[in-house]
Amino acid sequence: MLVMKFGGTSVQDSDALQRVLAIVASHAHTRNGIIVVLSATSTTTDALLHIARTAAHASADVMQPLLQGVRDRHIAIATTLITEAVLRESTIQQVHELCDQLTDYCDGVATLGECTAQSLDMVASFGERLSTTIFEGACKAAGLHSTWFDVRTVMRTNEEFTHAGVDHAIVRIQCRATLLPMLTSQSIVVTQGFLGATADGRTTTLGRGGSDYTAAILGAACGAEEIQIWTDVSGVYTADPRMVTEARPIPHMSFREVRELAIYGAKVLHPDTIAPAIDANIPVHVLNTFREHDPGTTITAEQPLDADLHAVSVIRSCVAIHTTEPITFINEVEEHVLLRTSTAESTVLILPARTDAERVAIDVAVAGKIVNRSDVALIAVCGPRAQAASSVGTLASVAPHARMIISGSSEVTTFLVVADEHALETVRAVHGVLYSASSE
Repeated sequence: MLVMKFGGTSVQDSDALQRVLAIVASHAHTRNGIIVVLSATSTTTDALLHIARTAAHASADVMQPLLQGVRDRHIAIATTLITEAVLRESTIQQVHELCDQLTDYCDGVATLGECTAQSLDMVASFGERLSTTIFEGACKAAGLHSTWFDVRTVMRTNEEFTHAGVDHAIVRIQCRATLLPMLTSQSIVVTQGFLGATADGRTTTLGRGGSDYTAAILGAACGAEEIQIWTDVSGVYTADPRMVTEARPIPHMSFREVRELAIYGAKVLHPDTIAPAIDANIPVHVLNTFREHDPGTTITAEQPLDADLHAVSVIRSCVAIHTTEPITFINEVEEHVLLRTSTAESTVLILPARTDAERVAIDVAVAGKIVNRSDVALIAVCGPRAQAASSVGTLASVAPHARMIISGSSEVTTFLVVADEHALETVRAVHGVLYSASSE
């Protein structure tokens, strides 16, 4: 059984959804079926949240064009995407019904004059409900054996609206009772990411990245063989392509590496969202909807040993605090510390200082203390043998501006601390080592 998740840009319009349909159809013969998890169409969630907040105080004249815009966009997508007349009309009718429900709910918010977190979640839920309704109609029109499924019937959460916590034990029970029986060979279940419900049926959302999280949770609960995260990039890259033009996708990496890269500046999927899959030892494959034949990146619990180093990331605008005194101020900044290293003689802390507020917090914490401080960038180099002496020596040779090389605080990462002005050239130099090694 396969779980396939498609994010907002992958389902942004009828052309994108047509690509998704072709990708799903190419997997239609998967043994034990497919769960397709969709996000709302691109920008729809933000539009719905704006509508919800506006409804609390705006007049009908203000609300009508906002609501009509959501309706018109989704009707246009359904009209273009679904070519079979009867299914097209029935899907458009379902879109109208959902938009009518959205309008009625916003009228209720207006009557109360208040938009609560619970109201935000309910209004936001229409994005995924609309996208999956349209896509399931398109699947049927393409002759696929598809079923629309309301994920809220299995995704049990607490009452922390807008960032609800999931009861994984209940989800497993619910999935085995209702979702698994729907999955047979050549069956396709279309459902929503991001959404859940409390025990008494009130709609919740799982926060940003919630669709990836949904895919991982459902995959773990249903015993999937693989989870595919389809997005607009071809996997996890060796470096930020905006900094390093030679950056390219990493074929296989460990969950630990993904987590480290995410912490230290890389724009990758949030590691916590795929943790349920990794815990269940299910591989997660990151793929590009718009370049479907690119191999992408496979993320697993076990550490691949295919290279010494896999990727480099950077956090710029940091401050290094170096002191030989006992650290009495750590509690004031501890939650912001990116890296800490100590010897018998001294301690070094690396803290983010990207905003005025972060710099003020550092100033307050070290006021009156005997410390040396400097503006730096923190570069993380991840890989199976990042801790090996040969790797550390190689990094030292290509990073002459490094003020410190920190090894030992992570099993898969070695850190370079450089002056902020040397960050870009150092990242490129380190990536040159990765690129040349992987090209051999």
